[in-house]
Amino acid sequence: MTGNKPPPEEPRGSKRISFYAVSASETKEGRDNESSYYESLGRFVQMFAEAEAVVAQTLWAYAGTKPEVSKIIFAGTQTDHAATYIKTIAKAVNASADHQADLEDVFQQFGVIRGARNDILHYGATGIAEGRAMVSNAWKAKAEPTVFPISALALSDMTEDCRKIILHLGYGHLGRPLPKSDAGKILLVNVLKGPWRYKHPTRPPSKTKKWKSAHAHKGDPKPPRQP
Repeated sequence: MTGNKPPPEEPRGSKRISFYAVSASETKEGRDNESSYYESLGRFVQMFAEAEAVVAQTLWAYAGTKPEVSKIIFAGTQTDHAATYIKTIAKAVNASADHQADLEDVFQQFGVIRGARNDILHYGATGIAEGRAMVSNAWKAKAEPTVFPISALALSDMTEDCRKIILHLGYGHLGRPLPKSDAGKILLVNVLKGPWRYKHPTRPPSKTKKWKSAHAHKGDPKPPRQP
């Protein structure tokens, strides 16, 4: 007699063990990762807003307009446009070479941070609890997507760079009085002369792009299909 045998009966009183995946956000390490990330994100967002305010004040100062007039003339001016206006006005009024070089350096870094900030706030991040947070617009990108890693440390670096930008513009271009104590002056000089902390990671070219650059000749076979 043939046929499938019924499964053996489980011993009476035995318990079936079920296995299920635990989300990283439900573990202590995952909760710590999320807490550290979101705290750093909040500090960065606040400091970036303060930097934006100082950029606006710097534009008003270079334009030579009173605050009540500047609020009307420059209403709605984005910070990237404000940076361009400031550098253009500085050149037009023959600001010193040191001042113009400082503005170029400051706004180059501010542009890097502003771009990262926009992507972080618009697209959010995944993998935070796992400790490998990534920002990506792959879900909506029509061409090569924007993808870069982000972390609590990177956010802290951007926060400190925003603080440094505020000091550059405040003391170098808005004429704020220097600290009265020698220790304060030394600290200020060290910050102003120090390097920028945040380095935006660049995405390496895809395998297809590398292949094309190495075989850019007529008659070459087509690049291999991506797995």
